[in-house]
Amino acid sequence: MNSGRMRGFSQFELVVVVVLVSVMAGFLLVRVLPLIGQAERVAFMQTKQQIQSALLLEAAERIARGESASLAALAGTNPMDLLLEPPGNYLGARQPGDRSLPRRSWYFDADENLLVYRPGRQSRFDPLDGPADRIEMQVNFVYRDRDSDGAFNASVDHFDGLRFASVHPYVWLTADPEL
Repeated sequence: MNSGRMRGFSQFELVVVVVLVSVMAGFLLVRVLPLIGQAERVAFMQTKQQIQSALLLEAAERIARGESASLAALAGTNPMDLLLEPPGNYLGARQPGDRSLPRRSWYFDADENLLVYRPGRQSRFDPLDGPADRIEMQVNFVYRDRDSDGAFNASVDHFDGLRFASVHPYVWLTADPEL
């Protein structure tokens, strides 16, 4: 008997190990993919809130400087320009028909004055009646037209705020119904 000689894996043992690792990886993937989609949703919501805060801060600064008449000009602008630092997945101004734009990224469509987010494939995103591959957002100037002339007059009309809102309704489900 040669005790110095080591025995290797048989093909059967190797196949069993590969199958076990594949099954375990499958279970792990089923648990991790919803978390990736949930993390993407949270990052999207956080960026959306930062943009809304930046819009309100810009409006407050303009009002404080006595530039209330310029508030309406904020509608249709790129709200990412108001952030001190845009998110790392912001691509800048891009052509809307470019299908090579990566998922999980923001870009500004200057032709339509829309800020667009492209959800990743792992997200549980339902566009409802909007485009299937993106969320289109825009800055809306909201005021009460007290003199009924259809235009904002800072001395007469009441400024109600700037809203960063989706152009089309959508639903972004969480992995956990409790969230």
